[in-house]
Amino acid sequence: MKKFPLTIKIWLALLLTSLLLYMIFLLIIPNIIRSSFTSPLLDLPPKRLAAQERRAPSQGFPVRQFIILDNGTTLPEQASEVLPSFLLQEISQKAKSQQQPYNRYEYINEQVRYRYVIHKDEAYGRPLYKITILAKSDENLFVQRLLLQFMLFAGGALVVSWFASLFIARYLTRPLVQMEQHVKHIADRNWHEPLQVKYNDEFGQLAQSIESMRQQLIRQEEIQQSMMQNISHELKTPVMVIRSYAQAMQDGLYPSGDLAGSIKVIDDEGARLENLIKQLLCLTRLDYMSTQKPINSVICLDDLIKENVDRMRYRRLDIDWELNLQPVEIQGDEEKWRVLIENILDNHLRYASTCLQITLAVEKEKNEITIRFCNDGLKIEPNVLEQVFKPFKKGQEGKYGLGLHIAQRIVKMYQGEIRLYNIDGERNWVCTNIKIPLRKMT
Repeated sequence: MKKFPLTIKIWLALLLTSLLLYMIFLLIIPNIIRSSFTSPLLDLPPKRLAAQERRAPSQGFPVRQFIILDNGTTLPEQASEVLPSFLLQEISQKAKSQQQPYNRYEYINEQVRYRYVIHKDEAYGRPLYKITILAKSDENLFVQRLLLQFMLFAGGALVVSWFASLFIARYLTRPLVQMEQHVKHIADRNWHEPLQVKYNDEFGQLAQSIESMRQQLIRQEEIQQSMMQNISHELKTPVMVIRSYAQAMQDGLYPSGDLAGSIKVIDDEGARLENLIKQLLCLTRLDYMSTQKPINSVICLDDLIKENVDRMRYRRLDIDWELNLQPVEIQGDEEKWRVLIENILDNHLRYASTCLQITLAVEKEKNEITIRFCNDGLKIEPNVLEQVFKPFKKGQEGKYGLGLHIAQRIVKMYQGEIRLYNIDGERNWVCTNIKIPLRKMT
């Protein structure tokens, strides 16, 4: 059953339901007919017998009614000719011995079976008995004919319902088939044709989700292509410099004037290439870790910041460091936080003029951690601020354009936010502000 298409499943479900209803109908309809036609006719009150005598023949229902007088005479006289003598004798005996004004009887022998009702009455001071009688064979014949008509009608309705259910099943599964074909195209990376399903129900919601996925895949492909182009360009530059210097030195030429200077250029470009590869590997690792269960360990965030500051002080001995760090313990991946702090510090250290400030605080009212890095270097242009977190978007003295992008990826993993902005005043500042919800850290 699981291998059948959804159209067949829905059609079979409707088919089985209609068959079940049909079988129930066949089982209960005979009893319904008997109770609806036979019993009411036999149980009619005396005052309605005359009216029933007029209606019964027109319906073709073989109910016979006549009167027996106290001397055994039947009215009309043809009743004695139509009914067997043993039955009339049985009815006459029951009528004379009946005490109640109204009673119901049944006569059964090996050949025939009758059901009849005797109503006791008087006329001109003499008793008379109104008889309503129905032969079992006539009743069965009527029921069979009526049941045959019902079966033909129900069978026709059943066939119509099968075709209707097949049409409904195909109508319901049509958007699913359309979406299935579209998803196959997306799987083949043919995702430039939009999905158009005009439904407002669950099918429409599913189609909107597929269309949203298609658009995200297109954007992701564009980002990947742009990154590949940028990566190729960034890798190509140091490789070309190293190869050109190496070839020149093989020919006895020193592009930087002497051997030591030329070797230093090669070493610097090699270090640049190494750092770029390191950043790319970090991006790849972040992509992988975003799909895995997060690693949580207790981190003393203030100690981690101090450790990174101590390692970077030697790079700018002319810089004044101002640290205002509140003791904070969090749960998270220490390696990610180390990369985050290193990238932010490296960025601010590169642009700082004389001072670099770092603030770490817990805002209990907002239930979040705030980390702020500030330097007193040149302001960042507004057009640069809008794109600074995009990959390979570099500032005036930027290296690779990946540091802030990696930092933003890490912050988003902890459902936080990061912002770079300028502060104007007596002393201009460029600040990076990071906010991490505390509830996400436990």
